[in-house]
Amino acid sequence: MRKLLLYLCLIVLLILGIAAYNYNNHTALQGNASIVPTSLQPVRLQIPRLHIDAGIINVGLTSSGQMDAPVSQAINSPYWTNAFWYDQGAAPGQVGNAVIAGHVDRVGGDPALFWSLGTLKTGDPIYVTAVNQKTFTFIVQRVVAYPVTAPGDQVLNEIFGPTSERHLNLITCSGTWTAQGYDQRLVVFTTQVP
Repeated sequence: MRKLLLYLCLIVLLILGIAAYNYNNHTALQGNASIVPTSLQPVRLQIPRLHIDAGIINVGLTSSGQMDAPVSQAINSPYWTNAFWYDQGAAPGQVGNAVIAGHVDRVGGDPALFWSLGTLKTGDPIYVTAVNQKTFTFIVQRVVAYPVTAPGDQVLNEIFGPTSERHLNLITCSGTWTAQGYDQRLVVFTTQVP
């Protein structure tokens, strides 16, 4: 229960940081769900190196303006084995930074979908299949861990901000477990290839 609440709080903090960055820079949130063609909505994430073949759940904003974060008390909940696409931004395959998150562990501390995300290496392929059955290939460019307390505007812009290229950024918790949760966020930056 404590870890679940921590994950929810961490995701909310990330979204609040993005909103604060956008407000301070008078920048609208990058995209919204209405501009993502239905045919591009992602449904499957495959990472061969990690033996991941998972469904993708769309998440947006709650009525209070925060990113929706699926939680569950059940150890076998699909929330631990599925990824979450932030549908207020770009879709994988579109110009922009598409963002997909996943839990690192589940209630009780057992491994969840992104448990081994930090072991990805530069050049590893990642595949995202859209609802139209088109598969997009992304290649890992770098894997970076950031302190959870101070991601900074530059980091938030790299993950969620505008770009003229097609990127997919995968996010999960990492580092050391503290009384407030994990002390880092792990981000895998990738670029789409033909």
